[in-house]
Amino acid sequence: MTDSDRFHRAHARLSVGHLGDSAFDYLLPPLASSMSLKYWTPLPVARRAAYLFAEGGARRILDVGAGPGKFCIGAAFARPELEFCGVDQDRNLIETARELADRLKLQNLEFIAGDALSVDWARFDGFYFFNPFAENDLYRTVGSGDVSGSRDNELLRIAERLSSLRTGSTLVTYHGLGGPIPSSFDLVREEHAGTDLLRLWVKNRARDADWYYLDTYSAVYRAPKDRVEQELRLRPGSDPDPRSAAADTDFARSAPAPDAES
Repeated sequence: MTDSDRFHRAHARLSVGHLGDSAFDYLLPPLASSMSLKYWTPLPVARRAAYLFAEGGARRILDVGAGPGKFCIGAAFARPELEFCGVDQDRNLIETARELADRLKLQNLEFIAGDALSVDWARFDGFYFFNPFAENDLYRTVGSGDVSGSRDNELLRIAERLSSLRTGSTLVTYHGLGGPIPSSFDLVREEHAGTDLLRLWVKNRARDADWYYLDTYSAVYRAPKDRVEQELRLRPGSDPDPRSAAADTDFARSAPAPDAES
């Protein structure tokens, strides 16, 4: 089978949601393919996340830590009326993503090489995170990409950027964000998918209260904002520990919403 035939067949199967992960990974360069099981979103999860974004009202979605584009491509086929943008600091992976999108003849997505926080988030109303800070481990393994800057600072910058989003913005996490989510968001749905959980969050308030959600792979906690920020500054390179941050172990949906004026 020629490459052209292989991509034609992949396009046809992706269009109806019938392409498996192993078949997709075969389209990737060997190194990216070998990383797929640990780092790239499984296609059934990507398709389900795309439907969650559509149900949440998002129309333009940013994938933070897109890698070779597996989430964006699977989601773009699942919901062709939505637009997807993947950003990643590894230029080689982004070139792979662009080539795949071109050969699969997709028009509703783009890929950007660089720091996700250098992108204008105001362009988007949906945001996807597959525990993106695990990528730093990937870059140390592969030996490519710019991983300057401490991880704790990245977590705080992500929280600040999420806080600045307009009301109605949606967030989908898989295996958790790995860091704090502002209290102006509500967790509106959680469901099993792939090897963990998909969580759909909606920003329902313009202002935050004095606590964060901690979205981990296993559970969602609440913790005082000042304690989380203090721990992240004192313990660079690690996720905030819900226990040391004095977190409320009640499930996030039981958390009281802050007053509209608070």
